[in-house]
Amino acid sequence: MIQAFRLSLETISPVHVGTGESYPAYAYVPDFQKKEVHLLDPSTLLLVLPEARRRQYLEKIAQGPKAAQEILKNLYQEGQLPREAILRTLPASPAFLETIRSATQEANLEYRPLPYSPLGAYLPGSSVKGALRTAYLFYHLAEGKVAEWDRGKGEWRLRGWKPTDEETRIYLPKRLNPRDNLRVNQAFEGAVLGYGRGRGLDLYQDPFRALRLTDSGPTPTFLNRLGVFHPRKDTSGMVILAETFRIGTRFTLTFRYHQGLSQNWGGRRGVSLPLPPERLLQALRDYYQKVAEWERGFAEEYGLSRALEVYRALEERLKDPEVFPLRVGFGSGRLALRLALLLPEDHPEAQEPQTRKTAGSRNPQDGYPLGWMVGRLEPLG
Repeated sequence: MIQAFRLSLETISPVHVGTGESYPAYAYVPDFQKKEVHLLDPSTLLLVLPEARRRQYLEKIAQGPKAAQEILKNLYQEGQLPREAILRTLPASPAFLETIRSATQEANLEYRPLPYSPLGAYLPGSSVKGALRTAYLFYHLAEGKVAEWDRGKGEWRLRGWKPTDEETRIYLPKRLNPRDNLRVNQAFEGAVLGYGRGRGLDLYQDPFRALRLTDSGPTPTFLNRLGVFHPRKDTSGMVILAETFRIGTRFTLTFRYHQGLSQNWGGRRGVSLPLPPERLLQALRDYYQKVAEWERGFAEEYGLSRALEVYRALEERLKDPEVFPLRVGFGSGRLALRLALLLPEDHPEAQEPQTRKTAGSRNPQDGYPLGWMVGRLEPLG
């Protein structure tokens, strides 16, 4: 039996989902007056520019990103930028435009795009599913289980919680070779979710195989400046330019739960654990509310007024019992992604992060935190 639901999401802070790509300075031109940026197809631009302008464009690219921006600005202001070379035009924040105007380094002129289909930018279902997975790992352990790393066997062991554990649910090795991080993390998920097999994994039994999430439809976006806030250091020079979904952006995804995969078939279970939607929703509420409470304390201590706006908005929206919180994408933070709340207090990964990524302001202290959403799940049919 397959259950289908409408998953409605709304951003309450800017959201950026990375693709691993960057958009170079020679492929866009800003319009500072209209507060927008024209994204170009360099191949088309080279084909349609006159020979002299084409040669000049290539020479400027060779000189560096600032020179490339200058030639594009001149072409645009003179009305010589061919319309067929413009892929799309995006609105941009004042902080984004000011960063471009004053940038002196190549990295400060590149920006990170969102995922795109032929129809436009979208929120990947895989990113949402990753946030669900993190929350459920927390929830499943918090129900009374403890995960311990057995250094001798090189594998995770799951046991029941004891009073001496107090709030700790994960015992990681304090020193781990960076090359082993991925293997240890994958083995951790396998042990907690019941599809680990000694040092191996039976991916066929991963319970999240029973969940299917579509991508969102094409969604309007906004070019933004991301910064890094540190309470005791000047981090104003640490700048990331990125395409984001604005506050108030709404998405609709289809959520399907294949209930039959959690049942036994001929003596073989399809997946290791059932994941009924109501348990997933409770996991989201339990986990991301704890993360928000912890981050709100940091924001209050250091006077992050825009961040406090987001946490107050989240608190207000969660008064509706049908609504749940979610943290998605870039800037979610080590606390949210690594389950630091469940580690022993003296473990290096459990220490309070020293920085926060924020969006929308030249001064990182005045920016918004990244990645916060609220959602609602409604049955279809």
